[in-house]
Amino acid sequence: MEKNKMTKFKWFWAWEDEKEEEWLETMSKKGWHLDHPGLPCVYHFIQGEARDYSYRLDFRTGSFKSLQEYLQICNDAGWELIGRMGTWYYFRKECRGAEKPEFFSDKDSKVQKYRRLIIFLVILLPIMINGMFNVSRSQSSGFFTGVRFFYIFILLFFSYAIIRLLLRIKKLKNS
Repeated sequence: MEKNKMTKFKWFWAWEDEKEEEWLETMSKKGWHLDHPGLPCVYHFIQGEARDYSYRLDFRTGSFKSLQEYLQICNDAGWELIGRMGTWYYFRKECRGAEKPEFFSDKDSKVQKYRRLIIFLVILLPIMINGMFNVSRSQSSGFFTGVRFFYIFILLFFSYAIIRLLLRIKKLKNS
């Protein structure tokens, strides 16, 4: 018998990872367990018995070998890799008792996750700026004007995302 499947579309910003984790946990308590994440904002679920899972997301980049070592450490700690969406890794672990399992051992580990994401965005910024300048040198047709506005929007979004992540780091350090 094939299990029921469902695809949900829900948007979360990078700094809302805890909100996303809570939503996935709520879905599991309703009997819908994350099968794998799809494209951004697309989640694939399988129906099963309601379970109390703790979901955690981590942002990772690196060589294949370092990622394999990282995944082995997570597995050894009892975290099941559900899948990945780009460089975001989705893990879950069943809750035992009233206390939810934690993926990160301390605040500094969480701060490092957000710093990795900021570095990733900062590395992409020069590429975006270069693309915007190349388009700006192009003809002034309506198409290129639209592309310029798109680049400006993306640059503003990257800047906003970096600021939100920096505020998230500050909040973690102050808590």
